[in-house]
Amino acid sequence: MKIIIIDGYNVIHHSPFLKTLLSRNVYRAQIELIKMACDYCSVEGIKGYVVFDAYRHSGGEVEKAVSPLVKVIYTGEGETADSYIERFIIQNKSKYSYIYVITSDYLEGETVLDKNILPVSPGSFLQETHSSHKFIKEKYSSNVPFMDYFLPTELFRKIRNKLKKP
Repeated sequence: MKIIIIDGYNVIHHSPFLKTLLSRNVYRAQIELIKMACDYCSVEGIKGYVVFDAYRHSGGEVEKAVSPLVKVIYTGEGETADSYIERFIIQNKSKYSYIYVITSDYLEGETVLDKNILPVSPGSFLQETHSSHKFIKEKYSSNVPFMDYFLPTELFRKIRNKLKKP
């Protein structure tokens, strides 16, 4: 089985679209990345994790399933997304045939390098999410404007509601 694990803010800072959203509203940028991950994972039929640094916030790690295939992780106090990803890989690499780590952090890429652990650049991942979204749009909703991420969708409402619940 394959999975992806995404360094959330790393990818957000790589995308001009998400970076613009981040400057306006952190929550909205997170939601858009989560939607992209959901599209990608549903098309590819793989599980995914989107990890956001929460090391400046008090409290423990929070894990929320936002779809059958995607979980969102907010790291605990004092933990970065990089350290969570490293720990996740150490604990889970025997469970998966391949773990794709979406990051542009060179040191993280070197740390996770293994024959079954594959670093993927945020640019490559964003291109793949673009293709996944296009596929979904063409197959299921040809009358929806392409890349219209600003309209609240049913998926956005579901994700928002799941993230709000304790």
